[in-house]
Amino acid sequence: MAEFKFLNTSRIKANEMISDTRTYISRLYGRTSELYTSASPFSQILEVLTELTKLIFFYIEDSTVEQNILTAQNPESIYGLARLAGHDSFRGASAYGEIKIRLNTSAIETLSGDALNIIKNSNIKCTENGLTYILKTNNDKFRIEKSNSEYIYIPVVQGEIETQTLTATGEKLQSFNVIVKGLTDHHSTRISVNSELWTKYDSLYDMKVGTKGYLVKTGISGGLDIYFGNGSFGEIPAEGSSINIEYLLTQGSRGNLTGSKDLTFKFISEGFDSLGETYDLNELLEASFTAAPKMGADRESTELTKLIAPLQSHSFVLATPNAYEHFLSRYGMFSYLDAYNTTEDGYLDDDNVIYLFMLPDTARKLTKNKDYFNLGLDEFFFSSDEKNGLLELLENSGQQMVTTEVKIVEPSVQNFRMDVKVRYFEGYNKATMYSEIRAKISDYLINITRRDRLPKSDIIALLETVEGIDSVNVKFTSKTEEDARRLGYYILEKVTVTPSTPVLEDIGNGKSKYVFFKRTITKQKINFEPNAALPEEVINLDSFGDIILEKEEVALFRGGWVDRDNIAVLDDAKMGEMAALSIYFDEPAVPNTVFSKIQAKNRKAL
Repeated sequence: MAEFKFLNTSRIKANEMISDTRTYISRLYGRTSELYTSASPFSQILEVLTELTKLIFFYIEDSTVEQNILTAQNPESIYGLARLAGHDSFRGASAYGEIKIRLNTSAIETLSGDALNIIKNSNIKCTENGLTYILKTNNDKFRIEKSNSEYIYIPVVQGEIETQTLTATGEKLQSFNVIVKGLTDHHSTRISVNSELWTKYDSLYDMKVGTKGYLVKTGISGGLDIYFGNGSFGEIPAEGSSINIEYLLTQGSRGNLTGSKDLTFKFISEGFDSLGETYDLNELLEASFTAAPKMGADRESTELTKLIAPLQSHSFVLATPNAYEHFLSRYGMFSYLDAYNTTEDGYLDDDNVIYLFMLPDTARKLTKNKDYFNLGLDEFFFSSDEKNGLLELLENSGQQMVTTEVKIVEPSVQNFRMDVKVRYFEGYNKATMYSEIRAKISDYLINITRRDRLPKSDIIALLETVEGIDSVNVKFTSKTEEDARRLGYYILEKVTVTPSTPVLEDIGNGKSKYVFFKRTITKQKINFEPNAALPEEVINLDSFGDIILEKEEVALFRGGWVDRDNIAVLDDAKMGEMAALSIYFDEPAVPNTVFSKIQAKNRKAL
């Protein structure tokens, strides 16, 4: 290999290595200008080797990048690395709700038998979204007696049941990749071996000798990965055994609906009476939603996998705040999620409590002609049904520690208004500029994820990109400050914790516990002079005029209140009026000269 020592081993770029080669050839053959041209054999061979070398370097770099979950780009690499870390990427979840049904008056005459039977997993189609939902029952069917005039309440889940049948190999740790077209519900896989239902486990080590169990993991390349035991941990399906895999195809978040009174649906499946005659259920039943389907979620994105895979609990136990964030984040329904405890606040009675501060992904709730400023206030927060649904998910997971409590924190809403003052160039339509400014601010506020601070500079920088704007200024006004200025005082709260006689306290879900400390909240009225500066923590504005927030606070730009001069703040975005968003155009417009055009062009280029 001595003849190749002309290569500098410190070189790591293909072009550098090719340059060394050319220098060597030039030195070796002397008359390079005559022999080494672009058409010479030397050059042609070297060009081929150059491209091959670049290709090899590309694959080396790619393989290095794909071995790190933080730098990997290939979904198979990301999901595979997450699997090695013990994280099973979330496949999606079906929306679930509840309907009520009963026989109508005509059914008594129509039915030839004494009851109407509805089979398990009968289908209904919601007219609002056109999706199929399944009636979930524990039995193969349920009966509605002719004599029964009461409503029957039935859980429903969005999706369609699909099955595949495989044949066991008899090998230890036999595995199968089940190809599935679409999303599957993460929690709804059922597997039977020779018609006997087996049990799903989270880990191979949870299965004892003789346990008829299996593992289900999200397929790295899609679908489902099914694993069986090795004889020591879990039973081995005998060779030739028929393995039936049942899963629920779902539309994820598309299955979520709001309201219940106005939702309608039609039965797809038929019912039958005690004599076996079939009937159109739509003609015999009074039916309506009592709880709108909710909690549907899409598959976990690769970016989310990168974030939460390191938080995976290898014991599959929900014990730490990180574990709760990991579990809930998979549902993809949050714009912000913070799980925390308060072990260092001196109040020991809640040291076993996991607090959940959650805000929904409001962007998913936007419809045509809706933006931040005309969206219903309730859309910015989780409803009671949604919060109960989240608590049910945690309870039904079987992963919570017995001693751990979960409490959902109610956000403390801080109301603000925003003034945007614009200096604009001649020749631009103010109505068009107003619409673009409103849209940009709306998109920013809908998609903001930062919780501690909202800087004015973010919005200024955003609006400077609007065509026709020469300069722009933004001001935030706090309702808390306006109330204080109008009244001449503000309220300070102080929390004190003192030991007390143990008291049995109800903590919900039929549970109770003893508390040994007493928390007392005292309120103090603070008067101040008209022009005095108010504390930042009271008005939620710092010296820059930026919004600052405490851990459990949420800033909303909403009207419906009055300022210090008793002038009403309109609950909308307006041009030239005081509202949640007020946009003012400075007059007269700035002359649009060649020099101002050049400056505007240079600013955009920077």
